Amino acid sequence: MPEAPAAGQPHGIETFQSRSRWDLQPLWQCLQPDGTTGPALAHPWGAEHRPDWTRRGLVIWPRGGLWQRLQLTLPCPEPWRLHQWQRSAAVARARLVLRWWAEQAELRVDGERVHCGDLFDTACRWPLPERWWQGEPLRLELILRSPLHDDGALIHSRLELEPLDPADPAGLLAETREALVALRRRAGDSPDPSPAAGFHVLGHAHLDLAWLWPVADTWQAAERTFDSVLGLMERFPQLHFGHSTPALYAWLQLQRPALMARIQAAVAAGRFEPLNGPWVESDCVLISTASLLRQFQEGQWFSRASFPTLRHDLAWLPDSFGFAAGLPAVAAATGVRWFCTHKLAWNADHPFPHRLFRWRSRDGSELLALMTAPIGTDGDPEAMEGYRLEWQRATGLPRALWLPGVGDHGGGPTAEMLEQLALWQGQSVAAPQRHGSLRDYLVELDPLAGQLPVWRDELYLELHRGCPTTRPDQKRHNRTLERLLREAELAAALAGAWGSAPEAPAIDWRPLLFQQFHDILPGTSIPEVFEQAEPQWRAARRAACRQRDGALHRWLAMACDRSDGAAGSAASAAPTPAQPWWAVQLQPLRARSRTLRLPPGCWRAGDLTLPAQPAAAGGQWVQLPALEGVAALSLRRRPPNLDSGADSPAEHLSHPVVVTGSRCSNGLLGFQLGTGGLEQLWGADREPLLAGPLQWCRYRDQGEFWDAWDLAADARQHPLTWSWQGSPAWVERGPLCASFVWRGHCGRSPVRLEGRLLAGSPWLELILRVDWRQRHELLRLEVPLARSAPRWAADTSGGVIERPSEPCTAREWARWEVSGDQLAGLGRRCGDQGVAGSGDLAVLLDGPQGVSARPGSWACRC
Repeated sequence: MPEAPAAGQPHGIETFQSRSRWDLQPLWQCLQPDGTTGPALAHPWGAEHRPDWTRRGLVIWPRGGLWQRLQLTLPCPEPWRLHQWQRSAAVARARLVLRWWAEQAELRVDGERVHCGDLFDTACRWPLPERWWQGEPLRLELILRSPLHDDGALIHSRLELEPLDPADPAGLLAETREALVALRRRAGDSPDPSPAAGFHVLGHAHLDLAWLWPVADTWQAAERTFDSVLGLMERFPQLHFGHSTPALYAWLQLQRPALMARIQAAVAAGRFEPLNGPWVESDCVLISTASLLRQFQEGQWFSRASFPTLRHDLAWLPDSFGFAAGLPAVAAATGVRWFCTHKLAWNADHPFPHRLFRWRSRDGSELLALMTAPIGTDGDPEAMEGYRLEWQRATGLPRALWLPGVGDHGGGPTAEMLEQLALWQGQSVAAPQRHGSLRDYLVELDPLAGQLPVWRDELYLELHRGCPTTRPDQKRHNRTLERLLREAELAAALAGAWGSAPEAPAIDWRPLLFQQFHDILPGTSIPEVFEQAEPQWRAARRAACRQRDGALHRWLAMACDRSDGAAGSAASAAPTPAQPWWAVQLQPLRARSRTLRLPPGCWRAGDLTLPAQPAAAGGQWVQLPALEGVAALSLRRRPPNLDSGADSPAEHLSHPVVVTGSRCSNGLLGFQLGTGGLEQLWGADREPLLAGPLQWCRYRDQGEFWDAWDLAADARQHPLTWSWQGSPAWVERGPLCASFVWRGHCGRSPVRLEGRLLAGSPWLELILRVDWRQRHELLRLEVPLARSAPRWAADTSGGVIERPSEPCTAREWARWEVSGDQLAGLGRRCGDQGVAGSGDLAVLLDGPQGVSARPGSWACRC
């Protein structure tokens, strides 16, 4: 039986012989609602608002950046003090062990600040001073500020005794030893670790390039982190450390060359390991295939140039929000062999079935994939052994990777963590540790490749489904710049293919690649991040435009010089100051006439006068002759005041638009308007495609966990009204363009829907403009289908994914929302190129959107 507390000691203290821990949670005092001071655990707010946390013994207070002050007078228990000092030398060290969930945390002892933390540096193991052992009580004050997005909590607080002698003659570690044995017995293992069991330990500091802080803070955090780690390497010879990313090392190389030189020296010594892969830890579902390839190309090129002694065949993406099915093909093409992440451990509904597997793309390309240990961990022996047993149960392998270190805002391993690891390294009941590089650990796993399970799909994260349309401005910037950079590269390649042109600067993708970081492009950072990104986006777009247009001018000039006016498959005269207009097609597309809005005047291509129609928004619609493949067409324009006034010849018009009452068609596509808006669509075969009007829907959505990331699965159960003003009204009804406008309101937000069908176009453009004044709401376009579609497809990074419209398994049900990059569609025949065929329907997207489907409908978030 434990002895009673000594006189004058707080309730709950037990003897030094029987306990090496003292739970402090019941002893913290805080201000109560009646203005008095009382036990923090007894504060009624937590029991009323967070009963789940209250049952776990957490000290709780409200979200919103509110401060909580906790106080405690801490004496040394008399039994502990006597046993500590009755010997000729001290036998124990006492640590104050804290873990919190708070935006800011500050520990004060006798009025002096001894530790600071935040949402990322969430724990401490502060050693108590000698005066405490001699009987002087310590006045502890813990000052905490709750996160803006979640309630605050003091998760645990306790005193722990550690032996100064690793042999532990006083038995201070007995309780933890028993816990380790119990863990193994529950897992069906022997009480003692097997000779093959153990940990491969690599220090790590996850550092988001932006999130709850702007980019400028990231550079400072990186500098502090790396300087701290290099200093710890001198004190702890066993420490190995790994960190991404190429963009970060490139900044150090330019701005902090002395620190970069120290890092390179540590890399050469085998102690510091760049975990590079792509240029940044990018989003891997919202970016185009070209961007995904560039991420890996730029990252690999920089890594090989800056760290030539290492092999660079791994992609380290621990925190990205899901991974497209085509990523293995793209990454393998740049020399990547290993893919590492931890994010799928966050799956909300179904644990990912594998920890170690082969991830295969449709073309047969494969990566070896490792679901890593959690990031942001410490040296807690029970947490380590629990994870190792899970790893062993999933893989059959007794040695697990462990990644100690403060993360998200940098930090890395601390001296306290390394001391805790060293303490348990010498205990026979604990699985042994081996500190080393990630590459060394992966070498051990390489021989297992042939026997690993194969995964042939995307790595879908069952969480964060709101990211495809959060901060749509970032998606528009990304899509526009992706297209401009691709066009600039194609134009530069054409100019280079025609001979010796003046050397142009290389197309710089890095500004785009940086903004594709997984907390910038998805829209999950603080507003300051996007405000500071805005000029970066605009400057990069201007630079890409200049490079594209300059390359096109060089190509067209050289092409005309060599072929008497021919450039590509269709051209006429070379550009002159008076006639600077060209139509250029930079994609190898099939021949099709295109209708564009150009300045007013009489437009000609060679001897052909082009069909034209005045445009309601200014200028005029002009239909160009069909271009096939990569081609250019020289255009000449006579200003309106010099125009003969002759009508454009109708015989040259391809698939003109015809409007009859509420119906409109160009022979390729038709639609009908009514009081319900767009009520019907049909293709060239005149087969109706819709079961009813397009439905513009609005739902209340509070998210599931975090507003910027998540959608509530039950959002459809909370519809809100959407009112339209009358019926759609025709704005243009000419042979080249027919357009309509429909105005309305969703809540307090004015809405304007514009629809447009052009001559020769196989699609109907729908443009929804909203002056958004709502909060916690979701807009969706739902397309009811005339025929049930068994399959649907969406274009994503690295290729097209297909899904059954009627999910067959629980895992398929969990994928109720995916990201569509440029195309999504439903049909009876879905193939590698998406949907095609009579009676099928595809929706082209102007950038990433969240899409979903059911057997009778398709939906897209606006």
